Amino acid sequence: MRKLILVAVAVAALAGAAGGSAATATVTITKAGFVPADISVKVGDTVSWTNTDTSVHQVVFDKVACNLTIQPAQSASCTFTKAGSYNYRDPSQRGSFRGTVEVVSPTTATTIAASKTTIVYGQTMTFTGQLTSRQAGATVELWAQPAGQTAFMKVTQVTSTDNGNWTVSPKPAIGTVYQVRVGNQTSQSVTISVRPKLTLGYGATTRLFTTRVLAAKSFAGKVVSFQRKSSVGQWVTLKKVKLNASAAASFRSALPKGKTPVRVLLPATQTLPGYLAGTSPIRYITR
Repeated sequence: MRKLILVAVAVAALAGAAGGSAATATVTITKAGFVPADISVKVGDTVSWTNTDTSVHQVVFDKVACNLTIQPAQSASCTFTKAGSYNYRDPSQRGSFRGTVEVVSPTTATTIAASKTTIVYGQTMTFTGQLTSRQAGATVELWAQPAGQTAFMKVTQVTSTDNGNWTVSPKPAIGTVYQVRVGNQTSQSVTISVRPKLTLGYGATTRLFTTRVLAAKSFAGKVVSFQRKSSVGQWVTLKKVKLNASAAASFRSALPKGKTPVRVLLPATQTLPGYLAGTSPIRYITR
């Protein structure tokens, strides 16, 4: 008898193993029939039949290669890896010995959190989340709609780990709206804003400043503001400089004596659409 039970469980295993979120539902076999006769489970779940009768019973499916012979006071199970409606019966009995296992897709909605929502061009950020189903091994797709585009496009995909956790690190080149999709469900949208990257160089001998703007689109012809920080902490514009065809410029500017913090600003009026205002790192110039 023990051999029959082990064979039944082995056949059930052929249906496949579920992720860490799999559950087990129980059906009791009585003298009157299956209780409950109809049961609903999620993809990856297992259904176990326990025979409380004094006779041997069978569980035979029409569409699943998982048929069981269960001795009195014993149990056997089947695991379901595909959604659908599966009818079963006990061919050795008549009447109420019929039932249905309804297998539905698991809830695959996910949380989504961004390590930062504003970056400088060239930087990488990270999205993390967890499937509400806690399913491991699920495919998590990252979709993006960059500024100027009218539809989302798939960027990459990762696989959920233990407890349904996932991580993906995109490198948005322009302001982008992101979504995560798992199966036919979509997460809430998250917008990542991008600032252009500005450089500021200075030649101590030539007293020549150089600047360049880096981004996914050209800022040629745009105007940057060269600024110094006043004694009261305010940024004061000293001159405005037009960028050349390479989105770069060279210029000179008078500065007060002493050590002066300076920067280059590309205001939002020059960056939109797609980018926030950008500033170079602060440099300290001594004259």
